[in-house]
Amino acid sequence: MTKDNMDMFKDELRLLSTGMPVTSLSSCASPQEEYQSAFEDREQPFLEYYSFADRQAKKRALTRGEFWELAGSGAAYLLNNGVAKGGRILHCFSQNTLYDAIFRLASVMLGCVPVTVNWQADDNERIVTKAKITGARFIIFDEEFAPRIEEIKSRARIKSALEAEKLESYKSDGSWRPAELRQDDEKIVIFTSGTTGEPKGVSLSYGNYLANRLTFEHYFDVSETTRLDIFLANPLHHTNSTAFLDWSMRRSGTRIYLLPRYATLYWKILVDAAKRKRDLLIAPMVSRHVDFLEELRNRSELPVPLDEIKDALSKTDMMIGSAPVGPTTIQRMLEYSNHLPIVRFGSTETCLQVMATPRSLSQGELRKAFEAGWSHSYNDETIVGYYIGRDHSPFTRVKAVRAIDPAHKDYFRTCDTGEPGYLVTQGPNIMSHYVGDAEATKSVFQEGWYTGLRDVVFALKNEADGELDYYWMTRDSALLIRGGANYSYDQIADELSKVLVEDFNLKKEQFRLAVIGMRVESEHEDSCCVTIQLGQEAADKRPQL
Repeated sequence: MTKDNMDMFKDELRLLSTGMPVTSLSSCASPQEEYQSAFEDREQPFLEYYSFADRQAKKRALTRGEFWELAGSGAAYLLNNGVAKGGRILHCFSQNTLYDAIFRLASVMLGCVPVTVNWQADDNERIVTKAKITGARFIIFDEEFAPRIEEIKSRARIKSALEAEKLESYKSDGSWRPAELRQDDEKIVIFTSGTTGEPKGVSLSYGNYLANRLTFEHYFDVSETTRLDIFLANPLHHTNSTAFLDWSMRRSGTRIYLLPRYATLYWKILVDAAKRKRDLLIAPMVSRHVDFLEELRNRSELPVPLDEIKDALSKTDMMIGSAPVGPTTIQRMLEYSNHLPIVRFGSTETCLQVMATPRSLSQGELRKAFEAGWSHSYNDETIVGYYIGRDHSPFTRVKAVRAIDPAHKDYFRTCDTGEPGYLVTQGPNIMSHYVGDAEATKSVFQEGWYTGLRDVVFALKNEADGELDYYWMTRDSALLIRGGANYSYDQIADELSKVLVEDFNLKKEQFRLAVIGMRVESEHEDSCCVTIQLGQEAADKRPQL
């Protein structure tokens, strides 16, 4: 997409209520100033990183000053290896690492752009595709990723592949200078599976992340002096943890607990964090984490006593996203924490946050709001919806429409209360564009709204305050979400087809393979059924399969 085309989205970064620029709510003149201000107090505790080995957790704690110095060395390391402002860098990490976080701040200092690699799902072919789509010429990688780098370099036009761990011994010569950044400058490219299995690179700007910060601070009603603790285990290659990590880097007094991934030790570390809670402890998670906790309890494998976990969760604002939150999850959350979770809703293209369950309602009123979706009917047909809350005025706006296809007779007609329809949204949080795909970008912006969510919802008027509550029904795409990892059904089908061709010597025309999402182990559609139909000439392969 050309710069001229990108500018069509620049003017959208305004408050929906007044039309004033989002920057009017920030005291900083530029993105760079915002990050520098957040790190002025060098003695503040900033990040605790936990590594796992032999069922034990090892902690490394950094102050804001120590983290800033490491990021400065990272900026010099990148600059001296040819990275400049606007250059895109593949972040090839095998898990959440301290170095991924450090080089994200280093990228702010230098003005270069991280490009995410999904360590849960991306094979080398997909990483090469991401390099080609974004034009990335650099890779930053960790030790576990090292064996894969040469193949990726040989298949993509990579100028330099840099070992993240070398940062520890790298001495900055002071040659780098802070980049001059604007709010519409690209901050990061996060890849999403989308609806087809082909990766789409979502370009998100500094202005998008400023809107995200302001949205969260308005939602949690925090002041400049509120001390936040944020507990991260979801993958940094997703928009979820990316948004929370960036928020912590923009806000003084915020402390991050960063885990390499979800593991049994998650609950032990959360218990410790809750004991040291300051004003607010926020733990983004997915519903499956609660299912995993239940499984650990049933197997008597909890890492700490159950009472300690319950006490910790009672002090924690649990933000659940990515999958439906139904009766089973709600019951378990109440049992373990004695309060309802926060359900948040959004996507990569919306810089994470579009909606959340309101904090203004009492626990009883919230419970009724959840239950209203489980027993809804429209035109005498029973339909089930899962509560995803309300938009964040004046930062985001949503509505349900009957159709998003311009050729449809009900195109962009607003749904009646209770009527299912497509969720569309507006706000300064919406992405700039899909990298290298102007047609796809154009297709998801209609009538001044972002229409690419493709989630089917309905809205009900809340009995307590008369506001509209939204309920998620289904996704009009083929996406499987399991434990925070996203896979499209097409992607799974493609990979399984390769197995049949390469390991069983079948030709593609000799079989038909289909993947269907199912709710089996939980109330979430995080399992799938695979069917394989063999042709006559491949019937002899049936016993092997």
